[in-house]
Amino acid sequence: MLVQDVSRGSWNRVTEDVHHALNGEAAAKLRTLVPRQVRREAGSFFTSGGVRQSFEDLLSSHIDSSERLWFWDPTCGAGDLLLAATAHLPLGQSPAETLSLWGRRLRGQDLDDSFVGAARMRLLLTVLQRHRLEDSWAPLTERQQRNSFRHIQVGDGLEALHEAASSKRFYGHLLLNPPYGARTVGRECAWASGKTSQAAIFSSTAIDALKAGGRVVAILPDVLRSGSRYNAWRRRFEAHATVEEIAPYGLFDNHTDVDVFLISAKRKKGGHAGSVQWWPPRLANETSIGDLFHVRVGSVVDNRDPHTGIESPYLTARDLPADGEMPLPARTREFNGAKVTPPFVAIRRTSRPGQGAKGSFRGAGVLVVGNEAVAVDNHLIVASPKDGTIDKCRELIKVLGSQSSAQWLDERIRCRHLTVRVVKELPWPLEDGLF
Repeated sequence: MLVQDVSRGSWNRVTEDVHHALNGEAAAKLRTLVPRQVRREAGSFFTSGGVRQSFEDLLSSHIDSSERLWFWDPTCGAGDLLLAATAHLPLGQSPAETLSLWGRRLRGQDLDDSFVGAARMRLLLTVLQRHRLEDSWAPLTERQQRNSFRHIQVGDGLEALHEAASSKRFYGHLLLNPPYGARTVGRECAWASGKTSQAAIFSSTAIDALKAGGRVVAILPDVLRSGSRYNAWRRRFEAHATVEEIAPYGLFDNHTDVDVFLISAKRKKGGHAGSVQWWPPRLANETSIGDLFHVRVGSVVDNRDPHTGIESPYLTARDLPADGEMPLPARTREFNGAKVTPPFVAIRRTSRPGQGAKGSFRGAGVLVVGNEAVAVDNHLIVASPKDGTIDKCRELIKVLGSQSSAQWLDERIRCRHLTVRVVKELPWPLEDGLF
């Protein structure tokens, strides 16, 4: 076994193996053993590569040696975030002394006992590797190895956070890369209902579990930062924590189709909301699309709304070209709800950061012209000019089809659906010559 070889001092033949064990091997094995769909449904991803380095950088920039250097990861997996934290822990005079020191300061839970075993092994390897680099290596007995890091345990991290919140709160650094899947919440959750991101639940409970002055450093899905559905989560978070830094990151890794951001925040004493810049602020006197257009989501929910009423042209995302202009759609539908009178601009709600549909820029719009009201599917966002002119719609098409607008959208929202609020906030260029 690798740990036993290193504990005996057999470094020459396993140095490379130790490096791999501490830098990405756990994540690679997870991808090999667990199908991607299963990992996605569970929302479980190991923190390796670039996102781990960004986490280490964020943690380092908001840590003070005068603070209580205790670290807790309630969803520790194979221990990547705890490994990042060990860079801030001092070494003892020997590996045995360091095990005792670190063992008191590191805490973690995971539901999978194999992950917990991997986390302990990797932390033990880190201790031995650092002592080797400091020329203070000494062998460890099998008993010392077995008894190392006993506070890294099999257990329900969310339950542990709830227990801490209701009793003696944790004062130290809470490290989080929680599950990203959804679960149903009940009446006990004041800021959400129905299916809600587990990451939102974990991070909100983590703030409750901290004493004033304790810090949470987390990797969270970007929908929490930028999605309209999580307005209440953001308000609650900023009411109880002073946000030190928010850093949008992008895709978690090349194997995980989830955009994330990193956040560092300190628990504060009071419960008063502060001022948090979750995204780039709107400049004073800046004109935006919402100043010039009525923006809303299409009214038709096709699989739910009955086919009754007047038959009308029916616009869906699949019938929309990449950009440009189109006449009234050929598809029709009976619909009694609100319709949209041309001219208007239709924008796909579903969009991926960095690209749009059919080769267009993200957020690209299509001008719809005609003389009949249109029933619009709810997978589309509609912008109707306040001045009622087709010229204003054509100006909007140019704004939405620009590189600067695509870049702004990627910085503002990295989840998979554009929102009415985001489209309204998109800046309207004022420089000469744009049109």
